[in-house]
Amino acid sequence: MNSLNSSQRKIIETINGPILVLAGAGSGKTRVITHRIVHMIQNIGISPSNILALTFTKKAAKEMKNRISDMMMNQTDFDQITLGTFHSIFSNILREESHWLGFKSNYTIYDHKDSENVIKQILQDLNLDRSLNYKEIKRKISEYKNNLYGLFYKKKLINHKVEESITKIYKFYTKRCFQANALDFDDILLHTNYLFFYFPNVLKKYQKKFKYILIDEYQDTNLSQNTVIKNLVSQHKNLFVVGDDAQSIYGFRGAHLSNILNFHLDYKNAKIFRLEQNYRSTNYIVQASNNIISFNKNQILKKIWTNNEEGEKIKIYCASSEEEEAQYIACSILSIKRKTNLQFENFAILYRAKIQSHIIEYSLKKKNIPYHIYGSISFENRKEIRDFLAYLRVIVNPNDEESLLRILKKRNQKTVKNILSLSKEKGITVYNIIQNIENYKSLLRINNKTKNKFISLIFTIEKLRINAEQDNAYVIAKNVINFLTKKNYYNYKNEDFQSILDYVFQYVKKQKELKNHGDTSLFGFLRCFYLEIDEDINHHKENKVSLMTIHLSKGLEFSIVFIAGLEENLFPSKSSLSTSFKIEEERRLFYVALTRAQKKVVLTYAKHRFIWGKKKENTPSRFIHEMNRNFIDIENHHKHILEKKKIHSLNHFHHVNDNKNYENSKYLKMKKGIKVFHKNFGLGIIVELQNQNQIALIKFQQSGEKRIFLKLDKLVICS
Repeated sequence: MNSLNSSQRKIIETINGPILVLAGAGSGKTRVITHRIVHMIQNIGISPSNILALTFTKKAAKEMKNRISDMMMNQTDFDQITLGTFHSIFSNILREESHWLGFKSNYTIYDHKDSENVIKQILQDLNLDRSLNYKEIKRKISEYKNNLYGLFYKKKLINHKVEESITKIYKFYTKRCFQANALDFDDILLHTNYLFFYFPNVLKKYQKKFKYILIDEYQDTNLSQNTVIKNLVSQHKNLFVVGDDAQSIYGFRGAHLSNILNFHLDYKNAKIFRLEQNYRSTNYIVQASNNIISFNKNQILKKIWTNNEEGEKIKIYCASSEEEEAQYIACSILSIKRKTNLQFENFAILYRAKIQSHIIEYSLKKKNIPYHIYGSISFENRKEIRDFLAYLRVIVNPNDEESLLRILKKRNQKTVKNILSLSKEKGITVYNIIQNIENYKSLLRINNKTKNKFISLIFTIEKLRINAEQDNAYVIAKNVINFLTKKNYYNYKNEDFQSILDYVFQYVKKQKELKNHGDTSLFGFLRCFYLEIDEDINHHKENKVSLMTIHLSKGLEFSIVFIAGLEENLFPSKSSLSTSFKIEEERRLFYVALTRAQKKVVLTYAKHRFIWGKKKENTPSRFIHEMNRNFIDIENHHKHILEKKKIHSLNHFHHVNDNKNYENSKYLKMKKGIKVFHKNFGLGIIVELQNQNQIALIKFQQSGEKRIFLKLDKLVICS
């Protein structure tokens, strides 16, 4: 506690009631959350079992656990804290309470690929229009669930018109998942809402248990998550949330910015604190970030500051093509590395779209610069891993049709097709038919050889299922790998499975080290794997340059950050140009990119770029034009172009399809509270109008209060 400043200490010591902490980028929010939990236990006497702490990533949860453990010196009651991701915590609750909902506790968790495969199968079965995009349908279903338009909420659907075909698919999808005893990621929160809504006795049980709830990255919550939390805290009101509306970048996934903007309306008498000191970045980076985010209307005003060094201005480079852009980035990395003590791991290249990475990779390879791409082929989507996991999932849940069909792909496809048809006709599971294949031999028209192959498969699975009741996940995993390599169905070797086997081993080892011995079962492992898998499991800390989309960079930090492709229609993306709300999310994304950097930021854009096979001429991103000239350094001969277009572009790009705002202020009726831009003083807000509206008292973000003569000074209205 002695190492905390007065603002942090006040936040930590305010215990009861609803509390919102607005934590700017690099402000040490994790430190505040962890110190608060320790303070609650050691100084206030709150039982660890009454504390629920929720995060969005396993990485964040792991960091919190480690910090709390270190501060509490591994006290015996530390493990009683319920701390983890939204999905992992509420999947545990559903496992405990599944009988209320009519499904078994050994349910399978379907990832996005599983869900898409189920939808593809439904489209075939229903003979629906082939033009329907299964990925778009999955996105729509996810949207309905996250906004509580689920089938369990029919009352919510009365005034909500949805496309008839998608509604039909949604119903079949829900039915298939129920028959397979499977939940997708969105179901976990939807079913928890259903549980709390229709079974108040269950809700009371968890209200009594979780008397103090803490949430990290609150700006990323969707309606479904927020509703679960509202129900849990409706009795005690002890809700502590930390977030930054300026870093809300997951609207496309269903996150509701309004959850954090309207916190004070949802929770009366809420206390609001601010963490505004940035410990990460130089002053130029902090000021440039403040300048950019100030253009957003939908935000909670705050002023991020730092005591760090002034640093370097934001560098902007215009390339003639994406090839030149990539070459410039590669050469700059080598140049900076030669002049400093930095290693390759201190550099990151961020971009808006994955398609941008290919040409950058090529340039890095030519310069022999080692690099790692985040989010390329995810660990769990490698073919051999999915084949292996299919066996584990069927061992736990034989009704998991998606996994069983993956296992059967290497068998007689005509017979498998007949089994599927018979399953639908008789209303019997595929596994049940194979289990009793002797009884269905004539209907399936199979010979003894084919029949015996299916019998052999079921015998192996049943044997593994029996062993799974006694053996831990690692023992079962080894047995499955031995079976797969012995049968050679996939031409895999033992070493092909080594990474996943190591992962299972580490899981079991960690569970055994827990004071209560943890959960070493196969079901426990699968739940952990699908809900808490490490981001980029194959990536160990290596001396390589990091390449990733800006979305993947959230929560990370690097000494030097390159942000590539600052062009209209690329960043901001073309799909975001339709509404000011989408533009604001793109601007928040740019803010996140800027604030990843500790020492230096370099922005690049190309005058020409090949997009989808066509060469296009580009204009610089509006975000470049919005940057205050005091914070940037334009490196090359295109400097005069940006300088010349600065004021016009600032206004033209800020308001979509709204050219009326770019007028001399003497032709406009100024009002108190209007946001304006002055070419010398930057962005400000009109505080007062004087002398019959001829003079405006304006509070500028960078220059403080100034009196401006409206007839002499040109102002650009920004709001």
